[in-house]
Amino acid sequence: MVSMEKHSVDVAGIPVGYYKDGQGPEIVLIHGGTGHPETSFATLLDEFTPRRTVIVPGYSGSDLTPLPEGEVDIDLLADQVLGVVRDAAQGPVDLFGISTGAVVAAAAAAKEPDLVRRQVLLGGFVNYRQPWQRLLARTWRRLAELDANAFAEYTLLHVLSDEFLDSMSAGDRLRLRAGLMPTEGMVALVDLVSRVDISDYVGRITSPTLVVGMKHDQLVPVRYARQFHAAIPGSEYVEIDSGHAAAIEKPAELLKIITEFLA
Repeated sequence: MVSMEKHSVDVAGIPVGYYKDGQGPEIVLIHGGTGHPETSFATLLDEFTPRRTVIVPGYSGSDLTPLPEGEVDIDLLADQVLGVVRDAAQGPVDLFGISTGAVVAAAAAAKEPDLVRRQVLLGGFVNYRQPWQRLLARTWRRLAELDANAFAEYTLLHVLSDEFLDSMSAGDRLRLRAGLMPTEGMVALVDLVSRVDISDYVGRITSPTLVVGMKHDQLVPVRYARQFHAAIPGSEYVEIDSGHAAAIEKPAELLKIITEFLA
C-alpha cells in the first residue's frame, strides 16, 4: 500500500482519504469495520493493480478519515465512498466490500446505481439486530471499555476460523492481534454495526451483485449471508470454506471468484 498514491476529497465537510493506483477498469475496495484500508487488501492488491485501477477509500473510523461530530451512520459512510468514486473514477466502477464494507457498498449501490457496474459483497448482512448478533456486539463493545487486549483477542477469535487460527505461527497471530487493538474509530464502527439496518436499501439494488458467505464465519454466520443474498433482487451467491477473513484464509479462491464475476 505504501506505493499507492494518497488522495483526499471533501464530503459534507469531512476530508475523506483514499488510495489509488494501477491502470484499466476501476475497482473500489471497501474495508470492514475492524480492518484498515492499508492492510485489508494486501493479499489482493498485487493481483489487481497490473490490470485495474484500484481505489481504496478509508471511510470515517479508519485512520485516513476523521469521525464526524455525531454518530457514524451508514448514509455517511456510503456518501463518503460515493464521493471518492466521483473524485477518482471516470465511469461506473466495480465494488468489492468486506464485512461492514459490504454493507456500505450495498447502500452506496442502492443510492447511486449509475455509479456502480457490478459488485461483490463478502461477509455482509442486512442488519445486526438478531439476539445472537446483539449479544456479540454488546460483548465486543464492553471489552473495548474494559480490556483492550481482550477486545483484540475476541476479535481475532471471530474473524478467523478455528482451524486457520490453530495453523498460524505465534508471530503471525501476534501481528494480526496488534492490528485489532481498539481505536476510537474502531469502537465507533462497532457501535454502528450494533444498530445498522439497510433493509430499506437492499431492495433497490439494481447492479449485478454476488454475495459471498463463509462456511465457518463466526462474526457473520453463514445464515446471515444467505439472508443478505435473498434480500438483494437477482443477486448470485457462493460460499467459501473459511472464516470471516476469507482474504487472509483463502486469497486465491477469493480472487478467482471476484475476477470471474467482475469480468
